[in-house]
Amino acid sequence: MILVVPMDPQFLPEAGLLIAGLFAAAAAVHFLIVRHYKNAVRAAAVGVASVALAFVLAKTLHNPARPPVLRPAAENSMSLVLGDVVLRVAASDRYVLSVAGEQFLELDLRRSGLAVSCVAGADNRAATGITQNTFPFRWADVRPSSPDSHTLLVEENGRDIFKVDYSEPQRIEVMGQFFRRRSAEQALVSFQKGIHWNGGRVPPGTVVDLRSQGKGMIDFGPSGSIQVRPG
Repeated sequence: MILVVPMDPQFLPEAGLLIAGLFAAAAAVHFLIVRHYKNAVRAAAVGVASVALAFVLAKTLHNPARPPVLRPAAENSMSLVLGDVVLRVAASDRYVLSVAGEQFLELDLRRSGLAVSCVAGADNRAATGITQNTFPFRWADVRPSSPDSHTLLVEENGRDIFKVDYSEPQRIEVMGQFFRRRSAEQALVSFQKGIHWNGGRVPPGTVVDLRSQGKGMIDFGPSGSIQVRPG
């Protein structure tokens, strides 16, 4: 039984170089026998160079294409996940959110981590103030905590009423109701099962891309719009 190995035409240059190398090696042996040492050295050098070049060509010209490299999302953007609504915004060291121009939440990244400032609550009652992750005032039944290094949590009677999670560099998740100040009044906006404010509503699972609007205050307008106001 004769085994036939087909020759791929793309390897003909390498095959030619290998054959040339073998002929050069044979010539070098011949010159050694007849004591033509200079010719032997030259033939040996040609043989070694031919074989080496054949291996280099085989390695560099015929390698299969490498699979595409996966890279992380562009670092010039941030995802603010508010009540399961994703706002994609331009990267910044500070995010200010407002309703009809009235600020209710500040996310400050200018230090080594994230610092939050707002007035949060539940059931249309302001329960606690938060200033740069501190709590200057709160009701007796409100308990703030930080269960890990990337989470800020506020509980009222064992129920989570406010939460910020910063577990990924380009993603901040926020849940809660937000108020103007320490008083019992209608919440300005709610990030619970979507976004709700006086004038608009965005259902959970929605993605809103604001990156083209650049940096500034992220404002929830009375007509239901969400836009970036230059600041």
